[in-house]
Amino acid sequence: MNEINLAPDFIDRTIDAFSRIFNILNDEHTLFLAISIVPVIIWFYIFWRHQRGNKLLALITFLAGMIAVVPIFIFQHEIGRIEGWIHMLGIGAIGTIVVTSLWVGLYEEIAKNWIVRITDRKLFRNIDDAIQLSIITALGFAFVENILYFQSIWHNEAIGNFWFYYTFRSLGSMFLHLFASGIFGYYYGLAHFAKPVLRDKLAQGKRFTFIKKLHRILHMKSETLFHEEKVVEGLLIATALHGVFNFLMGMSQHYTDLDSTFGAKFWLILAVPFLVGGYYWLTYLLDKKENHKMFGEVCERETCDVLDEREAIEKTIEN
Repeated sequence: MNEINLAPDFIDRTIDAFSRIFNILNDEHTLFLAISIVPVIIWFYIFWRHQRGNKLLALITFLAGMIAVVPIFIFQHEIGRIEGWIHMLGIGAIGTIVVTSLWVGLYEEIAKNWIVRITDRKLFRNIDDAIQLSIITALGFAFVENILYFQSIWHNEAIGNFWFYYTFRSLGSMFLHLFASGIFGYYYGLAHFAKPVLRDKLAQGKRFTFIKKLHRILHMKSETLFHEEKVVEGLLIATALHGVFNFLMGMSQHYTDLDSTFGAKFWLILAVPFLVGGYYWLTYLLDKKENHKMFGEVCERETCDVLDEREAIEKTIEN
């Protein structure tokens, strides 16, 4: 019977998710839409100034990122189930925070990255495009999330200082989305341009021992293995980063519930150097020269000859 009831339940949750997205344009959301767009404009300017690009494509990507919230709404009830299973195992409060932090990080990153992979992959010119469009997708995602979050705490009498939470959410939680998605965008860019990236790495004398071993076992092309490796690597890193931030926020809330002001502030403060480090990491990737290389351009004849020769040698070694 449970299997029969899954389909109607899934359909109902899907309809509800889309209605929540479209309802943000209602009059009751006007205030929250207005205050949520401010950090979007600021963050957009900060990262967009690194490189000029297609404004229309940026807008489409932003709107697509807003839709990425839909699967989160559909499956958010799973968090309660997971917490229930954890309590049954007797892991405890901290163990629950760890598991739920990683779980939330994983499905939110999958949702955002899914949008990038289906909307923009044919339009990338270089790795930097993958990073930027991943960031813009995250902006759209965080925009919708913030509208609904600000509305919920505005009407919550237990929340003492709305503007404190607004500032922290705009600077902290929103940047976490940009940071994690941008890092995935870098690895997805490497995966998207797997063949030319591999050619460049081989020309630089780098070896790929693990990929060679998989090639012999699975009999798959090296660029295919490299592609899958980088996608998984990017997703795991983005999930881990997201999970760390969620854990810090979860621990802060845990100590707040225990009426420990010091403990709550301690875990909250730890998030500051974490996010500052993330900002410098992300700007480093955006400014990295090799990420701006147009892989679609024709290489010089002598360079191509060297790469072709090196690639032939590598294929011989693999076989």
